[in-house]
Amino acid sequence: MEKNQEEYDALKKLMGPLAVPDQDWEIFVKRTMVRKLKRDYFAVRAGETVHCAYFCIKGLFRFFYTLDDGKEFTKSFALEGDIVTSYGAMISGEPSYFSIQALEEALVIEIPYTLLLELVDRSRHWERFLRHSVEQLYKKKEERERELLYLSAAERLEAFKMKYPGLEARIPQYFIASYLGISPVSLSRIVNQSKT
Repeated sequence: MEKNQEEYDALKKLMGPLAVPDQDWEIFVKRTMVRKLKRDYFAVRAGETVHCAYFCIKGLFRFFYTLDDGKEFTKSFALEGDIVTSYGAMISGEPSYFSIQALEEALVIEIPYTLLLELVDRSRHWERFLRHSVEQLYKKKEERERELLYLSAAERLEAFKMKYPGLEARIPQYFIASYLGISPVSLSRIVNQSKT
């Protein structure tokens, strides 16, 4: 897909005070690619190695684990402005334990891991941006663990709504139930109780 500066501006805006010098930014633009992904496209498949990350310009992704019996557990969601990848698999070179699927048609910047390593080595600005991204991911992971351990299902639903405002209108209810760690029937019961 032909590169459009507007598509890269979303990432540059996100970087804000961590913005990189023009020469490093030009290298990034030259060696990355803007891609349009169809709904249901797998950015990452469980069991496969991961060689790139995606910056989501537009769209919605679901991160999920699949058990041997086919049952799925939703780990998290990624929206506009998020980095989409399996960091652990990308860094280790080992297969990903989970899959990442586009729930809507998406527009992304595809970033090869080899390029990320090169940019981090040559520029403290890119190093700071990557560190900041990983810190945000780690914070999100800790919040998720705390919610699953300490909050009731109804409290987890409220936390989901605060974390992902408006998302419930964009995805099927069974994905929300899977994210909350409850059955769709239990979710319906909680939703109906909150209306009364």
